[in-house]
Amino acid sequence: MILRVNNIDVLKQEKPREGRGFMELFPYKEVEGIKGEIKMFSVINLYKDSKVGFHKHEHDNEIYLMLDGRAVINDNGDEDILNPGDMMVTLKGESHSIENKSDTNIAFLAVIIE
Repeated sequence: MILRVNNIDVLKQEKPREGRGFMELFPYKEVEGIKGEIKMFSVINLYKDSKVGFHKHEHDNEIYLMLDGRAVINDNGDEDILNPGDMMVTLKGESHSIENKSDTNIAFLAVIIE
């Protein structure tokens, strides 16, 4: 499942938690119901011309949140592009891969929930 940052209803808050100024929240509501224990929470720096191969998640869920750069992903057999702020959700039993075809490194947050 691909979640595009430009499709998210942004929430703007003034003086968050009795602080100052403003902040914007980008709620990825589709992942709020995933239950389990976090097994990995990592920012990954994927070097240019590198790829995490296509693999199946038999016993866990994985979320990629693109931070910097542009990734080519395979989401259950469908190839697509992730830009900063976009998210790919791979649920138990699903498969995915991520590839950096650019000339610079890319960065994404990866979370595995079992």
